[in-house]
Amino acid sequence: MLEAMAPFEVDGPVPPERMVGRRREADILKAWAGEGRCIALMAPQRFGKTSLIHKVAAEGARDGLAVIPVDLFEVASLADLVLRLERAWTKHTPERLRSSVTGILAGARARVSIDGSGFALALADRPSADPLPALCALLDLPSQLAKREPGRTLVVLDECQFIAGVPEAAPLIWSHSQDHRMVVSYLFSGVGPRVLTAASGGLGHPNTGQVETLHLDRLPAGELMAAIRCQFAAADRDVSDVLAGLLSASENHPQRAMLLAQMLAQNLRTDKQATADHLEAAIAAALRWVGPEVRAVLGGLTIGQRKALRAVAEYGTPMAARALRSLGLPKTTAQKAVPHLVATGIVEEVDREWRVIDPLLARWIRTNYGTRA
Repeated sequence: MLEAMAPFEVDGPVPPERMVGRRREADILKAWAGEGRCIALMAPQRFGKTSLIHKVAAEGARDGLAVIPVDLFEVASLADLVLRLERAWTKHTPERLRSSVTGILAGARARVSIDGSGFALALADRPSADPLPALCALLDLPSQLAKREPGRTLVVLDECQFIAGVPEAAPLIWSHSQDHRMVVSYLFSGVGPRVLTAASGGLGHPNTGQVETLHLDRLPAGELMAAIRCQFAAADRDVSDVLAGLLSASENHPQRAMLLAQMLAQNLRTDKQATADHLEAAIAAALRWVGPEVRAVLGGLTIGQRKALRAVAEYGTPMAARALRSLGLPKTTAQKAVPHLVATGIVEEVDREWRVIDPLLARWIRTNYGTRA
């Protein structure tokens, strides 16, 4: 009887103990945090930024590093930023620091707390309340904490590209990141060049020399292959004949490789040896799984941007003559569309060639909207 397979992690951050690779990157981030660097962590979606942050937090806790991850996805205003920071401290403050954090915030008298009765209640009492005192209290919190407790704090601003839509936020955060760097480190994590803009206070290049930048690449084929093969072998399944094809279909994209492996596992419930038919069925299942997401991505683009994306997915360039003709795409429209696709982490240029970062997005487009015979 075949052993049951442990599922591959495909939805949400990967637990630190199950993360594939990224040993070097975790060590770099911990070293930079210990030195008080301002850090920019850049990668496309689903390349493992949040999982890496959790790994750094788990390992840093043993060395006295308190990591406070703040989710800034679609942050809308200064008041919203205060709420995100307050929730992050409520959720992630280490137990050994909670009494000190509570006392510091109580002394600030800005109606923020980590006991669930803070700024949200202040806004309920007075919706027009000025969020700046509360924001400053939360940004000052790590440096005040250092006066009471040993150790350094790493504040992680995840999806920080959304800070650009909040006036005054980026300069204020950058100012605190510079003033408190002896005891506090900041990590700006997100997609696209706006990460550096956020990390440099919204000023762009004048301050980027003070920011250490780490780009997450696709995972090495050897590490992915070993991890996937090992998990299948633990369930007495052999994927040797299709593993190269699976990695080729995933283009070493971390999450997409795991998704294809999970779909392959579901097709091997009663079979011991993976075949090309199993892999083909796994790819088809993965395309169905990403379908709603792909439609959402396409729906968020203009007509010109959608056409340029289709050109890259099918022809490898938005400027291919056949693509321009087949899609009715003016060259000037393609030229204007590409910077947006790059900034939002949908396409990339590698060695003067273009490709869609998500291989399943590209395959879905070719399968459903292909213009070639």
